[in-house]
Amino acid sequence: MIPLNMSHTAEIWVLVTAVTATLLAGLYRWRIAERDRLQRLRLDGFRGAVPVRAGGTRWYRQLGSSIAASPFIGTVEQERLLKLLVSAGIKGRGILSNFIAMKVCGAVILAGLVWIGLELGHLLTSAMIFRLAGIGAAFMLGWRLPDFVLCHMIKRRRLRLEQGMPDALDLMVICAEAGLSLNQSVETVGRELRRSHKDVAEEFATTSAEMRVLSEFGDALDNLVERTGLPDLRSLVATLKQSLKFGTPLAESLRTIAAEMRATRQARYEQRAARLPVLLAIPMLLFILPCLLMVVGTPVILRLIEVFRAIHVSAGAP
Repeated sequence: MIPLNMSHTAEIWVLVTAVTATLLAGLYRWRIAERDRLQRLRLDGFRGAVPVRAGGTRWYRQLGSSIAASPFIGTVEQERLLKLLVSAGIKGRGILSNFIAMKVCGAVILAGLVWIGLELGHLLTSAMIFRLAGIGAAFMLGWRLPDFVLCHMIKRRRLRLEQGMPDALDLMVICAEAGLSLNQSVETVGRELRRSHKDVAEEFATTSAEMRVLSEFGDALDNLVERTGLPDLRSLVATLKQSLKFGTPLAESLRTIAAEMRATRQARYEQRAARLPVLLAIPMLLFILPCLLMVVGTPVILRLIEVFRAIHVSAGAP
């Protein structure tokens, strides 16, 4: 091996530094060009003439849009998926196309993995019908897997909303007693609870924005119930509508609803705690009871073996 002297080491460091500087400069120029492109698109949008380019949309979004427009997915299914995505807190432009593209890619990838596994393992080479059935089952599982993940996300988000809603109502009571209107109270809740309860703050901020746009405040409150899917909010919406229609005092009603929500949440926790003994019975039967039977019954079994052996020896003696 040829030893490197100081001049060779310095040349290598200069070369590495030059390559790194070139890459960083290229990255910086790409970021500047991307920022300029986004600014031009925004300016074109403000002018009202947005040119539609073939390369402006991502390939997965184009794939999801084409699948969504096909007869395979109808309008009812699209509305259902949109409601589920909004309930999970996934908002933005093109969320339905991205989700459908995710379902398609998951189905194709999982089916391809199963097919590769069958080919590499040389399994079911003679029975083509079973191979097709396995690939079809993998395709359907990959298609439905994002739905299962989405339902899990919706349950987790509803649980967070249930935990943060009493605090939001208490803050609305303080705002109402301070003399703020309903729209101002909702806007304050959406701003102040962003650190402690982010999901609740986002829903109230969306409701506040809808109150500014829609002609009726009741429609924005109905949209809040539809997005969250919480049955406890229906009584809150009814109380708020009554306050808007008849001018009834809002603070006392909100305080009562907040107390009821906390009582309901406490009862739900107590119900889950009461289920623990029943749920613990299964692992006890599977893991603890066999060990206990082994510890208790092994000496008895050994004693019985010795007794039967002694009887056999005594019976076989002349």
